[in-house]
Amino acid sequence: MAELSNSLRADLDELARACRVMEMEGQGDRVVGHMALRDPEGRGFWMKRAGVALGEIFDARDFVLLDFDGRKLAGDGKSHGEWPIHSEILRLRPEINATAHTHPFYASVYSASDEPLMTIVPRSTTQPVRPPRFEDGGDLICTRDVAVAMVAAMAGHNAVLLRNHGIVTCGANIEDPVLVAIALEKMCHEALTMNASGLKFSCPQEDALLKKLDSGTALDPSIIGGKTQWAYYCRKLARAEKSGDPRLATEPVPI
Repeated sequence: MAELSNSLRADLDELARACRVMEMEGQGDRVVGHMALRDPEGRGFWMKRAGVALGEIFDARDFVLLDFDGRKLAGDGKSHGEWPIHSEILRLRPEINATAHTHPFYASVYSASDEPLMTIVPRSTTQPVRPPRFEDGGDLICTRDVAVAMVAAMAGHNAVLLRNHGIVTCGANIEDPVLVAIALEKMCHEALTMNASGLKFSCPQEDALLKKLDSGTALDPSIIGGKTQWAYYCRKLARAEKSGDPRLATEPVPI
């Protein structure tokens, strides 16, 4: 791997930890699923290398640097074919620095529904309100044209359901797409459970939730960063790795 600055190496190590949190929280699907981070020098983005699981990502060595045309500039290993998901979000949305694409069980199942996703229990500023659904996301998103259409479907949201496929999440900080993905999976689990129960139920007013989103508290670093939600998942990951959680690798996978 090319020489990295201390700050970039630290960011990629944190991105590696974010990948392992994703695995721990049920976002993993064998060796598919990936995260990416905008390169601070403007060269493109760093993406999880292909062929290994999210839970097998250890440090900066597990990422490749791609330009916005998908050409590999640095790093060992191959890139995922769905690199346009990340390139087009980062190219078209300058406020976004970190992205993720995963196949969590409940969100993937809900992606096939024709019903919009409702908020059953509003508990977190990371929950996406009325997340859009990309109707042409059933196949792999391996071309820029399809990825551009996906970004258009996302509009200004931090999450999108890919019909019959999975989810894409993003944010300004490394932890944002992870926390949004976890919240979105919980939302889908709750909605599927409530609909299957046969019980009569009500949901909070979406307009009130949107006002909360517009207030600027959603993905507020003072709420989700530091010693709060993200720190909780980092502590949980440390305990899981110490106890030998079988979802997480114990040593790097050879390139």
